[in-house]
Amino acid sequence: MTDHSHGLKIASGMSMERAADQHAEIDRLNDSWRKGAGRGPAFRFIKGIEANIAADGTLDLSDEEAGRFELVLAAPHSKLRLTDDQTPRLLRAVDNPHVHVLAHPRGRIAGSRGGIVVDWDAVFARAAAKGVAIELDGDPSRQDLDHVLAARALDYGCLFAIDSDAHVPNQLWYAETAIAQARLAGIPSERVINYWERDRLLGWLDNRLVTSR
Repeated sequence: MTDHSHGLKIASGMSMERAADQHAEIDRLNDSWRKGAGRGPAFRFIKGIEANIAADGTLDLSDEEAGRFELVLAAPHSKLRLTDDQTPRLLRAVDNPHVHVLAHPRGRIAGSRGGIVVDWDAVFARAAAKGVAIELDGDPSRQDLDHVLAARALDYGCLFAIDSDAHVPNQLWYAETAIAQARLAGIPSERVINYWERDRLLGWLDNRLVTSR
């Protein structure tokens, strides 16, 4: 579950109070599914958030707030039409030890904006070194990253997260677009974190914070 964080007012970003309520419900569901595992699959919700990357590369979450989540995506949502180089913005976000996934890095929308100007080789190299996964956003209007950039990220050794970017249930099929981009880029399934078995993924979420310091 990765709702927008509180700094993104235009998307009704989730306050920390609402996050606490959501986490309580997630705990209740996880506990009920764990106890019922003998009757079927033991599902496990992950407490996530999509934080906003400010122009200076900081997040709209404090370290203490970010630490309440198991999974932190970070994405640019502002100043997406500037022609200035914004490489330092993304590098600072990738360097944040709480960030697991760099989400829709370009911020592009087809027919509306081309997205930010960045030295992608520098960003991919840093993400690979820090163990930060790069999102393949399946929203058909975003396709961010597309398979051309995704292949470059793969060359640098990046991990990936395949994501529908669904905001309502009938958008969940958008994941198919992301899968198509991953296949075109030649990304093997072992490089996709949400292909991993649950325990491996949960272990990576825990260790990402430790190993990036």
